[in-house]
Amino acid sequence: MVSFKQALNILEENGKLERIKNKTPLNKIPDIIRKAQKALLFENTTTPYHVASNICTRDNFCTIFDMNWKQIQNKVITAVNNPIKPVIVPENPFEEAELDLRKLPILKYYPSDPGPYITSGVFITECAERNLSYHRILVKTKNTGTTRICHRHTWQCYTKNNKNIDVAICIGLDPALLFTAAISTKEPMDETEIAGGFYGKPINMVKLENGISVPADTEIVLLGKLTPEFDEEGTFVDITGTYDGIRQQPVVKVTKILRQKDNPIYYALIPGRGEHSFLMGFGKLPLIYMELMKVCNVKDIAFTDGKINWLACSVSIQKRSNEEPKKVIETALEAHKSLKHVFVFDDDINLSDPQDVMWALTTRFQADKNLYTYPTSWGSSLDPSSEQGEDRRLTCKAGFDCTIPMSKNRKDFEKVT
Repeated sequence: MVSFKQALNILEENGKLERIKNKTPLNKIPDIIRKAQKALLFENTTTPYHVASNICTRDNFCTIFDMNWKQIQNKVITAVNNPIKPVIVPENPFEEAELDLRKLPILKYYPSDPGPYITSGVFITECAERNLSYHRILVKTKNTGTTRICHRHTWQCYTKNNKNIDVAICIGLDPALLFTAAISTKEPMDETEIAGGFYGKPINMVKLENGISVPADTEIVLLGKLTPEFDEEGTFVDITGTYDGIRQQPVVKVTKILRQKDNPIYYALIPGRGEHSFLMGFGKLPLIYMELMKVCNVKDIAFTDGKINWLACSVSIQKRSNEEPKKVIETALEAHKSLKHVFVFDDDINLSDPQDVMWALTTRFQADKNLYTYPTSWGSSLDPSSEQGEDRRLTCKAGFDCTIPMSKNRKDFEKVT
């Protein structure tokens, strides 16, 4: 197990974290984060809290878990198939803080933000099943905010219970919980069980007064309710680096603020940048991979759309028939509903090398034969080029078969080195 604080220590020991000891006003922090190449820990924020950022990156996760990227992906797949239930521990590590969100180092990340945003808050709900998921919160008063809830598990729990449910909002979690909270499985799963499966042992949880259990080493916990009241939320700079629109969204009312007794750390996850896109993509790749394994011999899979990690992916396969790439495309689109483009390559193409990918697209793809289009499909609400809808947008999805035809001489398509 690796707590949030332990993860910071591991990164520092490996030269991947910078401590900023000078007094740093909150309004200066976002610009420093955007320019940083390392993880950051601000130790003098003019608040009782340290602020950490730039934690969740591919390189950092490999360092924190002491694995290469392929090992991490495979272990996540194993964890989804072999979950381990958490355990409730009797010790309560939290102390109560003043009930005032304005005393937390909640940041306004862009001049266009309508107010300070909690961007790393992982909501825990316990309806039929425990669920962990990210939902941003636009802070409105000392104990209320509006929170963007997509129409998935949290929304289903909320609407089934007369739009009035207890929640616990966790800030600063074990890195395994940070990535499992981003996973959206086909069937509801308790993400603490996936994290347990990742570690091979159960996550320790503490049951709080509203009946919801939270990971024992969470840095900050906001207890509260999702209420029937709605208010304006947005604009917000989302994963694509473009504005997500203004919506009427549920009001969350915070009833208590809890924090670790020893130097609590606030996790500032800057929107529209690396950590944001990495976490969203991390939660989808293993699920796409699991579905593709059923229909083809997958070599590798990667998101390929300019660090957005959401709208397009590439797959390399050991091709067995000319019909296989189309099946790969349709399986990937079904596994991740927000995907817009899928590129299929032979197993000699290095998906982590943009030049290799573009070379194969240029030399092995013919648009009149190898392009599959799916007009009037439901896509991502984050894609500004699509037609707006209620919660998703209509788009034309496409698949690109960039593989060598079985009838052709493979040698004619191989790059001479």
